Amino acid sequence: MRYLENAFKFTFKNFIITIPLLVAMAIPSMVMGVGSLGFLFNIKNFEQIFSQMLDNNGQFMPTYHMFLSLYGPTMIISMIVSTFLTLVLSILVYPATYGMINKKYETGISTLSDMTNSMTKYIGRFVLYGLLKIAMWIGMVVVYLILIAIAIVIVTAVSSVAGAILIVLFTLAFIAACIALAVYTSMWFTSVCVEDTDIMTGLKNSFRYVAGSFWTILGMSILISLLGTIAGTIIGMVVGWIPIIGGAVSSIVSYLAEFISIVFFFEIYREKSGKYACEEYYKQMNSGF
Repeated sequence: MRYLENAFKFTFKNFIITIPLLVAMAIPSMVMGVGSLGFLFNIKNFEQIFSQMLDNNGQFMPTYHMFLSLYGPTMIISMIVSTFLTLVLSILVYPATYGMINKKYETGISTLSDMTNSMTKYIGRFVLYGLLKIAMWIGMVVVYLILIAIAIVIVTAVSSVAGAILIVLFTLAFIAACIALAVYTSMWFTSVCVEDTDIMTGLKNSFRYVAGSFWTILGMSILISLLGTIAGTIIGMVVGWIPIIGGAVSSIVSYLAEFISIVFFFEIYREKSGKYACEEYYKQMNSGF
């Protein structure tokens, strides 16, 4: 819990450097909010549109035209634009956020003026990190699909019981492997920033330092995620009805939880690797909350 407590302290003492992440990730939500206005306008015609989706036998037969009638072109366009903005802004703001957090640990000083330098310093490695992580996950899914295909062949050619058991076992193994991969790579880019190293060395360091803290990282990550989800849901229930703004406020809460997670990983990594923060940082952190 000490790591989590320090992460909360860091976040609220240095709230200014959370702003780029929170604002950038709120923008796609606001774009989606604009699109949802079209859906709300068309929802009054839902019964008529739904009846048109039924054929003469009462079967549900959705078509592209009906989908467009319900959601409207505004909603569809906003979904596309929102997805694109999320991708682009993530590539820009995450390297900056990691860099500003790391600078705070190293120098005791980090402000929004450090955003550009942090972004340019880490953006290339962040893009490579993202591509490699996507490739790893795709590889996991491909292996799982191959194993399921083998199980289906066994169901067909040998025994349905044996094949069903294999499908269950392969699925459980896939879930366990996904959890393990997520945890063991959780400090990957953190290592890249702290050590100022290349992507592959960062990956090795992540596996190395997670090894002794696997359950701590898994448990605290779940806890932070749950707290963020609950807080976001509550906020969403209060302000979610407000067009455009409601979704943006909910996303801010969720990404604030993600910022805390990033700091949490820095806390663990720096202690496990012996890369302690500068003296000025500790003075600031211990000078009241």
